[in-house]
Amino acid sequence: MILVIGGRSKIGAALVDRLVEAGERVRVLERGGEASERSGRPGVETVRGDLADQDSLASAMAGVEKVFLLSSPHADAVAWHRNAVDAARRSDVSLLVRSSILGADRATPAEFIAAHTASDRYLENSGLDYTIVRPNLFLQNIPESTIPSIDPTGTFYMNAGPARLSMVDTRDVAAVAAVALTEPGHAGAHYDVTGPQALSYGDVADRLGKSMGRPVTYVDAPDDAVRGALVGAGLNAWFADALVGLYQDYRRSGVDGYASEVTDTVERLTGRPPRSLDGLLGQGAAG
Repeated sequence: MILVIGGRSKIGAALVDRLVEAGERVRVLERGGEASERSGRPGVETVRGDLADQDSLASAMAGVEKVFLLSSPHADAVAWHRNAVDAARRSDVSLLVRSSILGADRATPAEFIAAHTASDRYLENSGLDYTIVRPNLFLQNIPESTIPSIDPTGTFYMNAGPARLSMVDTRDVAAVAAVALTEPGHAGAHYDVTGPQALSYGDVADRLGKSMGRPVTYVDAPDDAVRGALVGAGLNAWFADALVGLYQDYRRSGVDGYASEVTDTVERLTGRPPRSLDGLLGQGAAG
């Protein structure tokens, strides 16, 4: 039995599909109030629980051999992940696969990355067998966030500067996690998961223009303007600050730093090349 924590995320949903197709028995942790899309599906069991509730985690892990751990960004995420690691340590879990972030092997003031670094270190020191999957920024952000933000003049605004990012498709992250969960030999591994190329947002604008059949322009925006726009769109102040901090870190990475790293992880583990932005855009905004 494999427990998937974060099954409603894009990575988690794709992972559940892969595990079921591989004939694995899957249990998905769902918070109370979430409408289950998997109840009654063959091979998938849903249980109610919460990363903030250690008792519910203990119940969810009963009879589980392996765990996939992912959570949405939150100010309490480090405590949540420690709860899950502690619950796994007290159970019979033989492997915990954690979804982290590229760059979580270095000191940084960026909240998102620093939280993942702290969670990774806690898992590494837990005594559990583990695999840490560190994906770069998700390609799906382009059709889901960037395209809707393009204004009538064909302009979109980000605070990424000229940084180049080897953005990755969430389905490829799930494929790597599935291999780690279903094949032997991955305990102790740290997998940096990237797309096939590093792109600046200027490059993204060029590709969007070709896909959409009209000029698209990227404008580098000040951090304060981006923060204000995010809060105005309904994000809470913590999340807005954390997003701004992430893109500040990408700017520090620059055109050839850690965020531009292109790895062979997807092809090496799955046997197929990673998906590209052009391929994603060719499928339409739904990706």
